[in-house]
Amino acid sequence: MPELWTEKYMPKHWSEFVGNPEAVVRVKAWADAWQRGNKQKPLLLYGPAGNGKTTLALLCAREMNWQVFELNASDFRTKDIIERLAGAASQGASFSGTRRLILLDEVDGLQAQDRGGAGAIARILKETSNPVILTANDVYADKKLAVIRPYCELLKLKRVNALSIAKRLCEICAKEGIAFEKEALVLLAKRSEGDVRAAILDLQTLATEGKITTREVETLGYREREQNIFTIVAKIMRAKNFAQVHSARARADVDDELLLAWIEENIPLQFDAEDTAKAFDYISKGDMYEGRIMKRQYFGLRRYSYDLMTACAVLSRSKEYHRFVRYQFPTILKTLHASMQARSVRKSICSKIGKRINESAKSVAAYELPLVQMLFSDKNKAIALTALFDFDENEVAFLLGKVSDKKVQEVKEQAEHLKHKLIAAKMKVLRDKHATKDAKKKQKAKKEKTLAKKRSIKGSGQTKLA
Repeated sequence: MPELWTEKYMPKHWSEFVGNPEAVVRVKAWADAWQRGNKQKPLLLYGPAGNGKTTLALLCAREMNWQVFELNASDFRTKDIIERLAGAASQGASFSGTRRLILLDEVDGLQAQDRGGAGAIARILKETSNPVILTANDVYADKKLAVIRPYCELLKLKRVNALSIAKRLCEICAKEGIAFEKEALVLLAKRSEGDVRAAILDLQTLATEGKITTREVETLGYREREQNIFTIVAKIMRAKNFAQVHSARARADVDDELLLAWIEENIPLQFDAEDTAKAFDYISKGDMYEGRIMKRQYFGLRRYSYDLMTACAVLSRSKEYHRFVRYQFPTILKTLHASMQARSVRKSICSKIGKRINESAKSVAAYELPLVQMLFSDKNKAIALTALFDFDENEVAFLLGKVSDKKVQEVKEQAEHLKHKLIAAKMKVLRDKHATKDAKKKQKAKKEKTLAKKRSIKGSGQTKLA
């Protein structure tokens, strides 16, 4: 079978790692400190799937010439096995005399049957004499990780920017000699939703068809992103205990905020009216915690808010629901996407008015904007206000409402004409003011000259008398 491009094009140098430059800098500094003999806290890399957590750990070992000792979710995570394997690896050097990097991958995959595993990991982190890197999707999803977190430095890796992914895809195509449309790779990168691994796998799939075009990307679809979220939502809705909810959340391909939006949207479809009311009561309590988090900037409360809005909400049901439910994409996200341009124009209008009257855009939106929209029903006032605040065509169209482009253009043109007239009038006033000022200066100079002449004559007369 052909080699997977995710393996073939794994970064071999720090500069080749895609996205999260701040995280790369921190891991490099951490590794350099270990190399100099300065013991560092273990690193816990966390964030959405596919953004390079494990890749960054392996790259670190490669750059520092360290041997890697790895345990992942497929290993038996019992206390005895972890202590016997990882415990031995945490002490001393490798056979070659170099350091070992202990990589504990997907630590948030610990299940209820992994008895003592989290405690054993915590002891290894506390006593290790070798560098340790752990990876997880969500460090707050399971209370078992609370034992591990105090011994680690937490480092979040965000979803990778689509342009960075597109650039990497271009480089791979160039090395493989594959013809492509630039727009197609940009679209492919956007559809990966920050998942570099998924984008490269999709690229390899498309490369078997020849030239990569936008049409080919569109036929590929969204890499089963919706199918994955449907599966996760179904598991959460039918969960019977906290552990099952946490396990589903840890394996979700979307961040917690988007997952919460999916749950809120689909609870009324899954539950009856009584159980829906109970679920939303817990969601409202979780939202109160979110408010406290924002106010106090204490993110430790997030473990409670997310549990209230997911596990507590779905487990509050009074009965099991076995009927098929076609889960829906969150309506609020559709609405926000559809109204994105209108909200942007509205914000621009409020900002322009606010600068002119020395008021915040938020205050303008609440008080002045409705008045301005009402005044725009009068054509002359609309022209005057457009000239005053320098509104562009989009802003004029927003304030006028549903009108033809011709009317918008007419208002804008007359506003420009009025603005030029006002500028000309202002310039005339300034010129008149300067002319008056110059005339006064000349008059004053003339008066001073006359007085000086009189003083001179008077002085000469007194001299003759003397």
